[in-house]
Amino acid sequence: MAELHSLISAIYQQIGFLIVICLILSIILLLLAFSIVRTGLKKNRFLSSYASNILDFFYKPLLSVYLFLYKSPDKFHKIMVNLKNYAHYKKFAGTKQRIVLAPHCMRFIECKAQTTRLGIQCTSCGKCDFTKLKKISEQHGYKLYIVTGSSLVRHILQHPDAKGTDGVLAIGCNYEINKGMRELKRTKITTYGIPLLSAGCYNTHIDLEEFERQLLSFEEAAKKRESRN
Repeated sequence: MAELHSLISAIYQQIGFLIVICLILSIILLLLAFSIVRTGLKKNRFLSSYASNILDFFYKPLLSVYLFLYKSPDKFHKIMVNLKNYAHYKKFAGTKQRIVLAPHCMRFIECKAQTTRLGIQCTSCGKCDFTKLKKISEQHGYKLYIVTGSSLVRHILQHPDAKGTDGVLAIGCNYEINKGMRELKRTKITTYGIPLLSAGCYNTHIDLEEFERQLLSFEEAAKKRESRN
């Protein structure tokens, strides 16, 4: 019996030792990630990707701590989106089949457009940003989907209309963009986020000029990449 107690005690000691080691390594990794964010090393795409992966891994406990300290998670999600954007920029510029996912909160409050299993079907009535957003997207080879929830995103990506999609340009508040990026991380789809100018339930907006500048930037990056090859 004494030998059994001794064995159990030794096992518990080993488990405790491993837990302490894991905690120390976790703290070191988090400190490195925060160092990248705070010192501007995020401008290095490899380091941005590293920091983003670490923050994703510890997302829930970090979010709880951030909420306790600052009450609002907005800045936290903005940091995560910015890191992912910088890390994904070149890869997104190299994608071939891209779509734009935009939230239904951008539509006119009395919008009469039909809603289908592929989202809200904009009629280009001119009463909200979607008329111009749709035009700009199509001019640059993107198909616009106006979504009402994350379950609809999964359906769209599985639909023949979006077959072969390897790039998703997500519009939304930073929380929703980060959520979508984290969910699509497990797929072969590369994501990039463009935040709304302000959050809300209806009549929200994006900077359309900045949106088009971003699309042109991707095209320019793709041309440079092709010229080097």
